[in-house]
Amino acid sequence: KLQFLYLIGVVPVMLVTRRTIPAAARGPQRRWNGKRHQQAGYMHVDVSPSARSAFVYDAAPEYFHVAAGQDGARPARVDPAVEAFHEEWSSRKDVISLYASEDPSPRALADFCRKTDKAARAEAVRENGTHVLNALTRRIARSLRGFRVLPDQIQGLDSVREIGFMLMEALDTLHAFQEQYGPELRSEEDSVAFGGMLKKLAHTNGLIGTGDAMPHLRRMLANARDAPFIDPWFFDHFVSNLLYNAVSFVVLGQHHFQLASDKGPHHVGAFDTKLRPVALLRDCAFKTQTVCFSELGVSPRIETKGDVNITLEYIEAHFRYILTEVLKNSTHAVVRHHRQLNGGTIPKGHKLPPVMVDVTAEDDVVTIKVKDQGGGMPKGVFQNIWRFGFTTAHRNHHSLSGGKSANAHQGTGLAGWGFGLPRSQVYARYLGGNIQILNTKHVGCEVVITFPKAASARAIEHLSH
Repeated sequence: KLQFLYLIGVVPVMLVTRRTIPAAARGPQRRWNGKRHQQAGYMHVDVSPSARSAFVYDAAPEYFHVAAGQDGARPARVDPAVEAFHEEWSSRKDVISLYASEDPSPRALADFCRKTDKAARAEAVRENGTHVLNALTRRIARSLRGFRVLPDQIQGLDSVREIGFMLMEALDTLHAFQEQYGPELRSEEDSVAFGGMLKKLAHTNGLIGTGDAMPHLRRMLANARDAPFIDPWFFDHFVSNLLYNAVSFVVLGQHHFQLASDKGPHHVGAFDTKLRPVALLRDCAFKTQTVCFSELGVSPRIETKGDVNITLEYIEAHFRYILTEVLKNSTHAVVRHHRQLNGGTIPKGHKLPPVMVDVTAEDDVVTIKVKDQGGGMPKGVFQNIWRFGFTTAHRNHHSLSGGKSANAHQGTGLAGWGFGLPRSQVYARYLGGNIQILNTKHVGCEVVITFPKAASARAIEHLSH
């Protein structure tokens, strides 16, 4: 009788309650067992929905508090490495607060691409150096402010602390330079000194100038997959905002280094002011087909359409990365879908439908549409495609004989890291563009990529998710 009353009385209430609570308010899907998990050294972070929203915009520490656990067990023990990181951060607290409170100085694409003659180049380099000095210092400080409010579960990851220490090292160097020379480069000697300091920093620090944050972020994601009780919502937004800033660190440094050189009449620093999308697309298409063929044994054709005279002001490396990743996904989807339709293999002589690419231009924007017949994505996949570290390669990457590829779980040249699409979105949005995906299940996807021109009001640096 008691079991019957429980089934008709308690269980329906539990189900209705769960359905009425928003997913964001329910928190992580992993269950929290206060006594067992606290004894293992984990800390339970109780975060309200409003705090989740505020986290994206440099949340203050008071949003986060540590709960005692469901059964009032003893406080969780603190990792000595996390304590050491807190001490290092606290020793720079005043400097971080000083610079983080100032405007990060987002720059318009038109300002990046402003041309100067050779006689005025030294003056342009000096003025750009002043901007880079202040913008880098403030953005690094804002990134470090975000580190301090992270739950200890995330700070407990070695790869997270590694990036934090690299940012502290960069802030120390930039702050010392400002203490000696001031926030403005007033002479050519100051400009030369700043260039030397920035080159040295870029050589020793993997996040600044010529550095690449991707190896560090990949390592961070690999650690996070194995770490229990990390809220995927927080971690994903942390990685996203960190990558926006990391992209700006590299762009500012590379642009300053290349500004003094003469790469040609159509180049200003890191930017190509006459980039031709159609020509670059054809090159990306050829390389993507080559990779697809080497990985899967077959590849669909990639057909491009558009005016070859369309031009765009953009960073060529970013453009290539975005288009290559989108084309990789499309070619991979077509092969996978048609292999499934034919019983796990593609018959000899079977003609795969092509991936269609169309380039159009309006007054202030260039639009590229990539359309495939790869069967579309299930709802569960489509909802997660913008999450860092999310990948279907370990499930879907097979050899043509139908068996799993030996290196599928490690990530191949075609797929597997879970970074390609989210990173492409960051690159596109960094300068005011966007990537949208129209998904038709059992048919295919259409990817719409927009690149604003320098004349567009949208073409300005975006520094957060």
